[in-house]
Amino acid sequence: MLFDYRAGNIDDIEDVFRLNRRIFDEAWSKDMMLQSLQVGYDLYVCYQQKHLVGYLLSQDILYETQVMQLGVDLDYRRQGVAKELMHMLIQEKQDMDMIVLEVRASNVDAQAFYSRLSFAEIGRRPKYYQPTPTKLSEDAILMSLAPAAQKTQ
Repeated sequence: MLFDYRAGNIDDIEDVFRLNRRIFDEAWSKDMMLQSLQVGYDLYVCYQQKHLVGYLLSQDILYETQVMQLGVDLDYRRQGVAKELMHMLIQEKQDMDMIVLEVRASNVDAQAFYSRLSFAEIGRRPKYYQPTPTKLSEDAILMSLAPAAQKTQ
C-alpha cells in the first residue's frame, strides 16, 4: 500500500475529527481540534489516496513535546502508519529535550509499541483517564524519549 505522510493543516481537520470520533471513546470536538491548530499544535497526517488513515497531534511546551493523540484507522493498524508518524515527530523535534505521552495502563500493546521506539516509562498518573460508556477510570503510564539521543541509534 502506498501512503502519503505530511504535515497536516486546518484543511485536514474534518477528516481528523471523523477518524477521532471513530476510534476514541474520549474524542475531541471539532472546535477543540481547530483551536489546537490555531494555538500552534502540530499535526501530522497519513492518507491513502483521499482517505485519512492516521494522524498525530502534538503540543510543544517550552523544551518538551507532548503527544496529545496518535490515531490510526482500525483497518490500517499494524501496517507501520503509527510508527512512521512517530518517526516524523521524532525527526521534527530533535531540538526538544523530551517527547512525552500518556498511555492507558491496560493498553500493553501501545506501551510495547512506544518501548520499541525507545520510549521509557517515567511515571504513572492515577485515574488520569475518566470513565467512559465502555471503560472504567484508569491510570495513565507516562512515557518519554529524548529525541536527540535517537541520532546516535
